Amino acid sequence: MSSRTAEAAQSPYNVIVSAEHTLHECRTIEEFRSRFATATGCPVEQIADHVVRKSAPKAIFLVGSLPLGMGASGSDVDLIVLVDDRSALLDGGERAANSDQRLEFSSETDRLLAGIVLTLKQGIPVEVQVALTPGVQEVYRRLRRRGPDLNEVEIRTLGRLSTGWQLVQTEGYLQERAVDLSDRSLTVYCSTKNFVQALLQQIKAGRVLERGDIPLALHLGRLSVEYAYLAYFASEGLPHLGSKWLAKIGFAEGAAQRVARDPLLAHGIPLLFPALSSTGAAAQYLRDVSEFVASMRSLIERRPLFRIAYAACAQIAAA
Repeated sequence: MSSRTAEAAQSPYNVIVSAEHTLHECRTIEEFRSRFATATGCPVEQIADHVVRKSAPKAIFLVGSLPLGMGASGSDVDLIVLVDDRSALLDGGERAANSDQRLEFSSETDRLLAGIVLTLKQGIPVEVQVALTPGVQEVYRRLRRRGPDLNEVEIRTLGRLSTGWQLVQTEGYLQERAVDLSDRSLTVYCSTKNFVQALLQQIKAGRVLERGDIPLALHLGRLSVEYAYLAYFASEGLPHLGSKWLAKIGFAEGAAQRVARDPLLAHGIPLLFPALSSTGAAAQYLRDVSEFVASMRSLIERRPLFRIAYAACAQIAAA
């Protein structure tokens, strides 16, 4: 056991200290699989064996910050395993654990969602999430209907799958089940939803400022800017970036090229960090926010698919 892992195991608070690795430097699936096996001492397939039967048909995806080029030397390895039903789980799988991290099941949706954190002997934490393939298919069917409504768990799971790397699958697993993770309906849904939120937060900010609450007005203005960014990224095929989304115009792979292509992305950064000021300065800040959000809409609507979607959304069309 490494000194870091031993230190974490002895901690009264059971804090997991990640060992450093170079997995964030991988640019291809093959490179990741090779480095992962070297760094952890086992191939990625064996990770799923902690919770899913070896014989069960499955597909394993690397998701999260690493495939998005947003990882670092201490980043967790996030995996999603798609299986057909609950019978694919090992007997007693919900008790499988390491470092006292239990496998937990969510009843938030009809499909199974589970998580387990494994600290391998080299100290690299790996989070495994199990999702039922029929549940994923059902969410995509809902997306193709008029006025779908997805919860945050569904958006996060589908978004991570759609931007992840398929590491392993039982031969023909995804094809036989007609799982199409490149379906654009998710990106359209997320972009539209986030842009509506950008407009709503902007309206709320103006009303709050009229009542003299400058701190809250600035906070809501900042949220409007953030939602506008998230709407843009969804239109770029990144429907879920999580809390580290700003890396996509910062240190992440391809960020510099993205900003060079769309300079507006850099112009909005100061709006994310408003300083407490007078009522007049706050009013000017909200005018700058409004102008930025409108410019982001024009940027997103360069793509005909999103221009059509925005025009069909009453809340956006009326703005």
